[in-house]
Amino acid sequence: MSTMKSDEPAFTDRESVILSNAERRYLRRKLKGSMAATGEVLNPRKQLRRLIERKSTDVKQFVGETAYSAKRHAPMIGIVGASALLFAARGPISRWISSLRQSKNKTPNGK
Repeated sequence: MSTMKSDEPAFTDRESVILSNAERRYLRRKLKGSMAATGEVLNPRKQLRRLIERKSTDVKQFVGETAYSAKRHAPMIGIVGASALLFAARGPISRWISSLRQSKNKTPNGK
């Protein structure tokens, strides 16, 4: 069994240069692609648009949950709303009742 030792390299200098040029071109294309993607991500308009999309999705989800909760608790919400309205209007209602009592007392005795 004889081992053959080759004195010539696996690649010649020319082939090595061609391969390194090809690798350099590939890496340059890859870098440019990465830079373009980074530019897309860091573009202020795109960032603002993504933020608005995220927040609008959050708001839509919140509104949906709130509407569902309001439908489930409609009677309680109605009672609380009516109570708040009566509490806020207690002064005008009291004055109205007082004016009705005073007008009733002012009627002639024959009636």
